Amino acid sequence: MKLRRSLPLLVLSCALVYLWVALGLFVFRSALLTMVVYHFALCGGGWMLLRVLRAPSFNSKQWELWLFAAAGGFFLTWAVTELLIPALPASMLPDVRIASLAALGVNAKTYIPIAIYFGLANPLAEEALWRGRVLPLLVGTTSGTAIPNVAQALLYAGFHVMPIALMFSDLWLTAFVVFFAGVVFGYIALLTRGLMIPWGLHAGANAYLLIWFGRFIVAGD
Repeated sequence: MKLRRSLPLLVLSCALVYLWVALGLFVFRSALLTMVVYHFALCGGGWMLLRVLRAPSFNSKQWELWLFAAAGGFFLTWAVTELLIPALPASMLPDVRIASLAALGVNAKTYIPIAIYFGLANPLAEEALWRGRVLPLLVGTTSGTAIPNVAQALLYAGFHVMPIALMFSDLWLTAFVVFFAGVVFGYIALLTRGLMIPWGLHAGANAYLLIWFGRFIVAGD
């Protein structure tokens, strides 16, 4: 019965995300429109925010936990981006496609407001969908958690292939990093039975990446 109830909702949720991201990026050609619809209509970001902030158990200690996780996500992403990835062979390192981003409306003039919006909305919205909704649905189809966690990370990384292909000259390394992050966020969500730490880690990682990307956007304008 769990399988019968879970699969239709799971398939619908993922299909809508993949379809809309493809339409937003390749038909409407708007990064901002793609993000807003994805975050609020498909991920339920606004609903999740209200649910988190209105929860009776929500208190200042949870914010402290979130801030600690965000700091950890920021510095871990800095280490991977500035220390680990540059140590790889040059043939594995992707170039940022500034022209493709500009075609989607992301340039030196629009980057700061888009980055602020993305930094605030994306971590919460994505954790609400992929670790808050998709992962529990997958866990409901089996007795274990390892395979469902890997499966949600694959689905999570899969739709990222579309924006990655537009943003980078080589997508495989970046797609693997997104997949690995999805596995880690999912494992922590299962371990803690909540989204505060994955949300914080995700927010910190996104914050550093937005700073990192900003250097290319401004220089390429």
